[in-house]
Amino acid sequence: MSSSANPLPSSPAPRVRLGNSDLAVSPVGFGCWPIAGVSSLHVSDQHSQATLHAALDAGINFFDTAYSYGYDGEADRLLRPMLRDHRTDMVLSSKVGQYFDERRQRIVDGSPATLQSHAQQILQRLDVDEVDIMYLHCPDARVPVAESAGAIREIVDRGWSRYAGVSNVNAEQLEIFQRECPVVVAQPPFNMLQQQAVVELRDFCACHTISLVCYWVLMKGLLAGRLMRDHRFDPSDKRVTYPIFQGEAWERAQDLLDELRSMAAFKQCTVAQLVIAWTLRQPGVTVALCGAKRAEQIIETAGAMNVKLESAEARRIDRWAEQFGGDV
Repeated sequence: MSSSANPLPSSPAPRVRLGNSDLAVSPVGFGCWPIAGVSSLHVSDQHSQATLHAALDAGINFFDTAYSYGYDGEADRLLRPMLRDHRTDMVLSSKVGQYFDERRQRIVDGSPATLQSHAQQILQRLDVDEVDIMYLHCPDARVPVAESAGAIREIVDRGWSRYAGVSNVNAEQLEIFQRECPVVVAQPPFNMLQQQAVVELRDFCACHTISLVCYWVLMKGLLAGRLMRDHRFDPSDKRVTYPIFQGEAWERAQDLLDELRSMAAFKQCTVAQLVIAWTLRQPGVTVALCGAKRAEQIIETAGAMNVKLESAEARRIDRWAEQFGGDV
């Protein structure tokens, strides 16, 4: 079976616990960024709604969104109808402290007033009383991390979120944040080609029972295995602005994918499923967030929860990632 083959048959999805919380989630989570339409091409409400429902049907119960997922709350607007019928079936996380201004420029604002305002607006957009996790989206260089952490703690204390999380922090920032506002999850970027963010946080998270919920697991589709070496990107595709999609980094990624395609064929799974299964074996990693804008994409990645990697297979992938990756 090649990387373009049909996904594995579904089976009852496993559940894992987030940190020291009572939240039991699917190891593959749904990242709502692609359906927001900011950087993804050919997104439609119809396809996005179908994708969200396909995720739930495939056994995914963890949905990750943010105030800035969309220029004007598009991801929240798409989630809202499903929450009316399925809120008790879903673990819902969101993030505050980042937004787009009237010129559609990304703004980071970690001030307490902004964080609390964003939290209130998120609840209104989603038409819910609380979310399960509220993250600080990323530190604001103009605001002390401890000050932003205090605002997230207040959001939890007010009952707007059951638990706290923090995203895009280094080890020092996480330690400061944790002193002011204990978190159950940290959300860094992580994939075979970019591992440093998790490596830096891993020991602290293990000591404090903090789960790592990782995004960019498939590096915006690159590690799904369908973008071949000679692929030509649409000039409007924003992925071309990332260094990993250019030059030597692109070639090294393709060398890695050649090896992964061979193992995926042997295991009768897709490359994406193999990559996610490997990710979930990494120390400290609890959840792999996978974005999608089409139902078939999330059905495929949900199938990774049924892929079992032998220790020897995982070690082979480790060697390939070290040889061809190395935080490009």
